[in-house]
Amino acid sequence: MRTIQMKNIFIALAFILSIVACKDTKSEIPTLTVTPSSGLSFAATNNTDATLQVTTNSDHWDYTAPEWVVARKKENTLIVNVTDNDGDARTDSIIFTAGTAEAVVIPIVQSAQMITATLNNLLDADTYNITGDNWSAAINISLSSPATNDVVASLSINTHHTHLGPNGSRLPIVPDEAITFAQKELTITCGNTRSDTTSIAIDATLLSPNTTYILPIYATIKSGHAEFTSQTKKIIYSLKRIGERSVKQVVYIEVNDCNPLNILEYNLTDGTPFFDAVILFAANINYDIDNDVVYLHNNPNVQALLDNSDTYLQPLRERGIKVYLGLLGNHDAAGLAQLSNWGAEQWAKAIADTCYKYKLDGVNLDDEYSKEPILSNKWFTQRSAKAGARLAYELKKAMREKCDWPTEVSVYEYGALYDLPAVTIDGTTHNQSEFIDFLVADYGGRSTPYGDLTYAHCSGASIQLAYGRSLNESTAQTIINKGYGWCMWFGFDPSGTGGTKNNRIHSMKQFNVAANAFYGSQVAEPTRVYNKIGEGKYDATPYAIK
Repeated sequence: MRTIQMKNIFIALAFILSIVACKDTKSEIPTLTVTPSSGLSFAATNNTDATLQVTTNSDHWDYTAPEWVVARKKENTLIVNVTDNDGDARTDSIIFTAGTAEAVVIPIVQSAQMITATLNNLLDADTYNITGDNWSAAINISLSSPATNDVVASLSINTHHTHLGPNGSRLPIVPDEAITFAQKELTITCGNTRSDTTSIAIDATLLSPNTTYILPIYATIKSGHAEFTSQTKKIIYSLKRIGERSVKQVVYIEVNDCNPLNILEYNLTDGTPFFDAVILFAANINYDIDNDVVYLHNNPNVQALLDNSDTYLQPLRERGIKVYLGLLGNHDAAGLAQLSNWGAEQWAKAIADTCYKYKLDGVNLDDEYSKEPILSNKWFTQRSAKAGARLAYELKKAMREKCDWPTEVSVYEYGALYDLPAVTIDGTTHNQSEFIDFLVADYGGRSTPYGDLTYAHCSGASIQLAYGRSLNESTAQTIINKGYGWCMWFGFDPSGTGGTKNNRIHSMKQFNVAANAFYGSQVAEPTRVYNKIGEGKYDATPYAIK
């Protein structure tokens, strides 16, 4: 009986334990959660790791991910990153598993690699003084990497752009009627990084003289896989149409003494440059007897300025100041008024090549320091005004043919370069105004028109500033009354770093006489100076005037 009872007890306990075992088995069903469950988002490049937290009661968990996902397990986390994307946007999932638990899907996305577009100014600067009736700019669009499909950008003028002038007032935008786009859309084809070049032209006759305008060109992406940043989508030009002056200012810069960049510091109170033209004094005409050739000789100072034209000369031209190369005799048989017709033609071509190479606006002739010509040599002829006129004609012709910008010939009236006659070639007569743009007299003098030249071609005063010479109000008024077109200055150097003593204070007094008489203005007091620092050496750094 006891045995039977004990057996029944064991059976009951076994039944109870089986029930408990069944309950424990149900509580061990695998579970799996991953956080954050909302998913992961990555940029195209330069991503940092992200972490997914895995929670499960299973002994083991795993995952699968697309090949562009870089992941590694670390205890109960998955450290996730992505490879750089140079194509379209990526969208996929990371799938987590743990035994028989329900799989967890975590979305993962990566942005496309956006290509940066840039609107490019193909000119040398973005500030210009316009001296003619028209002005134009060349522009294109480039991409930071090859286009993955055709990219089309639209060009427009942002009429809401605000640009403040020196007095804090808003500068006007170039009026619509003055603007012509060659194209308003530019395309970068698939696989390329650059569009074709286009232009925007300005009819300067529709701009008020001596007023600064803003030309804000903006670009937007019309279609294609690229984008502009706030800085790369625009070009802002500053334009001022310089009204025609009845009297222009030309200054000879003695390059052995003075840094030409000083000229940039002398402006009227409205910002207009006081000087219209600069003559680099001087390169030389020379004869190589061994090789029987007349050639252009540049001393180290001239050559340094030409070799560094973009630094020392082009900033002047960008401000609307013309830059001429002075030509001077140099103690041998070659001279500016003693070349044969053939010699003048040959040498003129070499000079035109120089003007083209270094981007100059022309030349100035000064017939000094030459010896007697070798009359038996084909390069030379008897010294005469006729020979000087022929050289001026050939120079004008050669520069016009070589350079795709206006070039000029001016004459310092000295030696045989007085009263240059007209030039007749093959029965055709070429009058003086065809090859002489203006005349300047020797120190203290004034030019007189001849041939078909007028007072507008002549200088009414020639002031040697290094000698302390002055321009008085009476002379200035005579220049105006007679209709002289030019006033000449020589020996100006505000630095005193060359052989000429600093003459800034004296020069400013004379410039203000001219500015008041000719333009009803004054020259703003300069604050900076540029130095010459040795033979063939100039300093492009501006220094405060002490």
